[in-house]
Amino acid sequence: MALCAASTRASAASCDSLSSLSLPKGITITAAQLVAAGAFTQPAPPTGAAPNFKDVPEFCRVTATAKPSADSNVGIEIWLPAASWNGKFQPVGNGLWGGAFNYAGLANMVRGGYATAGSDTGHSGAGASFALGHPEKLKDFAYRAFHESMVVARAAVPAFYGKPPSLSLVDQCGGAGRTALAEVQRYPDEFDVIAASGLDTESTRHAMGQLWVWQAAHKTPESPIPAAKLPALHRAALDACDANDGVKDGIIADPLHCKFDPSVIACKGPDAPTCLAPAQVEAARTIYTPVTNPRTKKVLFGPLLPGGELGWGQQAGDQPFPYGTDLFRYLVFKDPNWHPAQRPVDFDKDAAVADSAENQIVNVAPDLSGFIRRGGKLLFVGGWGDGAIAPASNTDYYEAVVKKVGAKAGDAVRLFMVPDMGHCPAAANAPNGYAVDTLALVEHWRTTGKAPDAIVVSHRVNGAEDRKMLVCKYPQVAIYNGGGDPKEASSFSCKAK
Repeated sequence: MALCAASTRASAASCDSLSSLSLPKGITITAAQLVAAGAFTQPAPPTGAAPNFKDVPEFCRVTATAKPSADSNVGIEIWLPAASWNGKFQPVGNGLWGGAFNYAGLANMVRGGYATAGSDTGHSGAGASFALGHPEKLKDFAYRAFHESMVVARAAVPAFYGKPPSLSLVDQCGGAGRTALAEVQRYPDEFDVIAASGLDTESTRHAMGQLWVWQAAHKTPESPIPAAKLPALHRAALDACDANDGVKDGIIADPLHCKFDPSVIACKGPDAPTCLAPAQVEAARTIYTPVTNPRTKKVLFGPLLPGGELGWGQQAGDQPFPYGTDLFRYLVFKDPNWHPAQRPVDFDKDAAVADSAENQIVNVAPDLSGFIRRGGKLLFVGGWGDGAIAPASNTDYYEAVVKKVGAKAGDAVRLFMVPDMGHCPAAANAPNGYAVDTLALVEHWRTTGKAPDAIVVSHRVNGAEDRKMLVCKYPQVAIYNGGGDPKEASSFSCKAK
């Protein structure tokens, strides 16, 4: 499928005529109308800061509802640039348990010239209470709502522009990437390339990981590690492993092979921000340990890793991370009042319930062979310093895909693990964080047919770039060449570990 340059719309159909699109039973178009440049207003008040839509170009807005089951009510939005469509289609998704339209994401796509689509995942609200007693709504959230929005988009885009998109792609992080992978698992012809960051493909195991960390950090009244102590723990981890790549530069390049015992900063006198009390040492050791079934000793999910301590507050803070808590509250225990402080998760019996068929609905199988067989490309990007999901969420899924697909994975799948990076790459205009132009990477890969073996990631502080980092395809690691500026990618080379 050849890429095309930006072009104006070939007026195949007026926007309002899309209200009569021929669609499968259960999908109804509720409106189709042009929205003037800068005129869009969000239908429901945003939960955070209101997005700015003043610079959004004119677009055709199609709204629809889908009812794939008797207990379903999926809201759908299709946004189509009225002029200067770039010929491509790129949908948006939702993170966590999100039951709302990602209007900011839709607007960004139209600004970039993309035809786009999104859904409310079939429910309203930020938590998982919708799933209690509603297994069909859980299916909608997990994969069906996204697919229903694709059905509408696949009819609306060619009708409006007079031709199908030259390229269909996904570039999303977290739960939004999960739904795209679930889509191509079931419908391998849906997209050409997918860039998915901060993988959340094992939601039940991911939830176990979050509860494992919180319970370790709250095992006793003395176990919590205050935020003021995390910098000392982080410095100790750097002292142990920072130089393993050949240079001390404030980053652990290969945390998987870092041998670090937090007891090195155990308090030898009065408690202080620079040391850990005995119960805190035990908590840290457990957090660095994989989630493990206490009876069978089977590893269920990976741990948080050395080098990511500054992000531990997300899972080890006063309250457990809400994603994992809600999964156990509404899917496993089916008790809206459950809290791990009163009834901790049993990683044998309760884990078995979490892994049961009815709760596997939010997990993505690694068999993407149909997508790869037809030429699809998969770019995965994760952060070794992820404090929301253990980094193994990325590495485990990648390894499972490669094992399932076999030799064909060599030119079709890449994983890049960015040292020190958290859950997602920084937004293009963010003043701080690690910037990875995943969109440019997958488009270049698709155009040239050459899979990237290494990428260069930039790090910004207060809007200024302070480092360019070489990141190698997993499981290779960037090793210092022995000379040159350690803040320049050219000073490193990829080596197998």
